[in-house]
Amino acid sequence: MMSSKLKWLIVIQLLLNEQALCRVPPPLVQKSTLLPGSDTHEAVEEVSKQNLDSLLGSQVQSGLLPEEKSERIQSAQRMISVLGAKLQEQIQAHLHIQGNISCEELLSASAVDDQLSSIFPQELLGLSLVPVLVVAGCPKEAQTLLLKLYDLLGVADTEELLMEVEGLIERRMSKSAAAPTPTSASLPSGRDQTQRHIKAVMFNIEQLAFAGEGNTIQEGHCEGWSRVNGTMLIGNAVEGGTGGLEDALSSCESLGFLCAGVTSSGRHTPGMYQAVWKKSSRILPSDSTESETWIHQCSATAATGHRWKRSTQRNCINKSEQRVYNVMEWIPGVSTLYNLGTAVYYASVNCSETAKERAILSAVDLGTDALMVATGGTAGVAGYALGAGVKTGVKAGVKYLLNSMKEEDDMLVNQFSVEEGVITID
Repeated sequence: MMSSKLKWLIVIQLLLNEQALCRVPPPLVQKSTLLPGSDTHEAVEEVSKQNLDSLLGSQVQSGLLPEEKSERIQSAQRMISVLGAKLQEQIQAHLHIQGNISCEELLSASAVDDQLSSIFPQELLGLSLVPVLVVAGCPKEAQTLLLKLYDLLGVADTEELLMEVEGLIERRMSKSAAAPTPTSASLPSGRDQTQRHIKAVMFNIEQLAFAGEGNTIQEGHCEGWSRVNGTMLIGNAVEGGTGGLEDALSSCESLGFLCAGVTSSGRHTPGMYQAVWKKSSRILPSDSTESETWIHQCSATAATGHRWKRSTQRNCINKSEQRVYNVMEWIPGVSTLYNLGTAVYYASVNCSETAKERAILSAVDLGTDALMVATGGTAGVAGYALGAGVKTGVKAGVKYLLNSMKEEDDMLVNQFSVEEGVITID
């Protein structure tokens, strides 16, 4: 007869074995580094053979039917093949891989899973990163990001915008100069006008960062004014906020964070100024040298529960994102979108200095006035379209931005020159 103690030992062993067999192992994480020479079509074939559910995970909304999920996956794979065929040779020559950067790091730079980020930078960064993921031999990550963009923008709009990005890349490739975009930049002292125009650009970028926030940001700390000559502040006028400079400033100041600033009426009504509400406002260049904008310098201290309470403690030095930037900065067209997307992203998580650095790098490509037009027009379009929903408004803003960049390709006047990695202003 078997002893009682031995019986219990056998039972315990069997239970432990059952637990081990029933436990599902975690999915393997791909840690492949970028391989510039990889064959995109072969990689896409390999991904298509994988189990669809394991590829998607939680990336696709649970409300989709299995047939819809399958259709989206097929659409994403077709898009990857199209982008690979069009851009493989062009981007490949501009891929400068420094260090051991993985496909996952490139994907993480899209900010699509960052709950602190607003929608606009997610869409802009996603659109700039998909072509790079495709060419870099990261089809699984490219597909994951495409599916995310399908959720944000819809399938048709995502693919339309990606083809516009592809066209932008081709145009910039054909016009790219021999001198590379610098990896770091600083504005020289004594260039007050350009620095003030950068402040106007940063105002527009902050407006884009919070597109769709509505009235969730109601409070803020305000400290002074920034005067920007040759510009106009566009938006909804504050009732009773018109008058001389002192009266308009006083009217705006009484509204606190909700007032964007005041703007002059230019040569038609000299000496008259108008206070403008912050919501949906933006700054644009003016043909009149007499026009000027006084920006109300305010920072948000949102209501309890809003993400700003967490973002103020955020570490703004992201080494992983910096490695991604070191790859993206060499690719014409993509670098402009990525710099602008990260500028809006860092502004949305309260990293204003890093946001300003990326905005300056965008100005290197477009010029400050062109960047002001692009960001201001985008903020205006996004703001006006918000009545149809947050996603619709942001999507309209992204479309406007890409269209404005397309137009700038035909008449680009750059205010900057690059010599030995140092930016100077003409």
